[in-house]
Amino acid sequence: MKDSYIPFNKTIEENAPNAENVSTDQQRVKKQNNENILYILYGSRTGNSKAAAILARDYARYLGLESYLLDMKIIDPQDLQHIRNLLIAVSTHGEGDPPAVVENFYKYIHSPSAPSMEGAHFSVLALGDSSYRDFCKTGRDFQRRLKRLGAKEISPLVSCDIDYEENAKKWVEEAVASFAELLPAKEQNKGKPFAFEINKNDAGFENAYYAKVLSKKYLTLPGFGKRTLHLELAIDNFDTPFQPGDSFGVYLSNSRLLVDKLLKVLGFDGTHTIEAPSGKKMLKEALINDFEITMLTPLIVRKYAQLSGHPKITELTRNAAALQNYALTHDVLDLVTDYPATFTPEEFINILRKLNPRLYSVASSPSMKKGELHFTIGLVEYNINQRNHIGVGSAFFADRVEEGDSIPVYLESNPKFRLPENTDTPIIMIGTGTGIAPFRAFLQERKYQGAKGENWLFFGDRNAESDYLYRDELEDFFNSGLLTKLNTAFSRDQQKKIYVQQRMLENSAALYNWIFKRNAAVYLCGNKRTMGKSVRETMKEILINEGNFTTEEAVAYLKKMKNERRLQADLY
Repeated sequence: MKDSYIPFNKTIEENAPNAENVSTDQQRVKKQNNENILYILYGSRTGNSKAAAILARDYARYLGLESYLLDMKIIDPQDLQHIRNLLIAVSTHGEGDPPAVVENFYKYIHSPSAPSMEGAHFSVLALGDSSYRDFCKTGRDFQRRLKRLGAKEISPLVSCDIDYEENAKKWVEEAVASFAELLPAKEQNKGKPFAFEINKNDAGFENAYYAKVLSKKYLTLPGFGKRTLHLELAIDNFDTPFQPGDSFGVYLSNSRLLVDKLLKVLGFDGTHTIEAPSGKKMLKEALINDFEITMLTPLIVRKYAQLSGHPKITELTRNAAALQNYALTHDVLDLVTDYPATFTPEEFINILRKLNPRLYSVASSPSMKKGELHFTIGLVEYNINQRNHIGVGSAFFADRVEEGDSIPVYLESNPKFRLPENTDTPIIMIGTGTGIAPFRAFLQERKYQGAKGENWLFFGDRNAESDYLYRDELEDFFNSGLLTKLNTAFSRDQQKKIYVQQRMLENSAALYNWIFKRNAAVYLCGNKRTMGKSVRETMKEILINEGNFTTEEAVAYLKKMKNERRLQADLY
């Protein structure tokens, strides 16, 4: 399960009735005299950065500035040398990586070939998800690099969380105004005031496909403290191709019982009308469908501290470690219960994040399971303050979805997590918990392809008896020879915990041979907080111990693997 942005296609026509398309704007950079032109360059995976960029372009034109829109996906990176005035809106993918559509431009600007930007001016809008450690890293990388190339930051970088609209509009207004003071303007629009809105069509799930639930079953046994579901959906008429490694988003809603408890603690009337992201509606309905209440981020806790003025939570926010721990282990009901205060419903919802879909990795090969889509869903459940906490997706699938129901889903393509094009290439898959999902799909696909490349799986979880997900299938793959090697680590089956990293070190020589001598592709999938960094450190240790690499050489080799798509990660 992963947080994600809600994808949408965004155009703004009311402010720019004659707006040119992106491909036309690309050619404008070829002009020799760009001193008085403002370029707005975006790198967008889901449409949010593009929406902000379009608003910036339209506002600049409203103020009489000559401005054009550029897409990092298709721009010739060498055109950067001609640009003197630049706005950048860019998102960050996962743990700090640039989105796939941004990679080419990102690599160029960070290369020795990047031009001097002396005399140029810029500002950056950085979009991201604050639940990830390297929040908005790609935007900050662009900011640092442009400064090093000699450009001057004309307006400060603005960071945006998932609920990005307000910060994005603030950046557009301030950054464009800064350029309006620098650049000559044509006649300003003297008609109606500029419509400073990013208008999205996210209320009706217009891009959703309603998939029928064919099967819902538990992969785990009762009494072991952790539940994992296997879900099979019918997608017979879904007309967009997808591959193993991709994910699907599921549109969700909050538990009505949880919302009732929250309203009771706050003393709010659920029939009170408020302005939600999808329009005016009753407060209770908005909390069910529009706002994130089952999880916190440090940013939300800080906002609540400012709103409430409660001295104890203000003190908590000054301790970064304590703040992070509180956000990871509590929800919005805990927050308002632990630190009560008085405020209006409008003030309260203004600090909340928008409720976004949850992403689930494709756990089946569309080649092998035609017309079907499988998910592996780990239920997030824990007890704090004598109350059972359950994640929004967990409650949705465990309690409110049954066989025969239809649920709204959409495809989230992940070109950064792909099987090798050469089916002779050996692959190493390292997964924990529900991180097994894409590897089940990988193995099904390799079987369908008749791939000659060998396959090695490391899988870890808590208890073999309950948490050995897809055990029969994996052992069948192993017995048939499709899985060349299968190593498991179940941390709680013995007094001293064992993790996949230990299994990797036990197979250090063989792993080095596969990675360094046979050029195997390595895939990591699992929880971003518990396995990503530790598995990479283990790979580095193997290179040092088995290949006599220095630490610097090992780090460089892993970076080379990542650049060559031989080291890919899908961490959530």
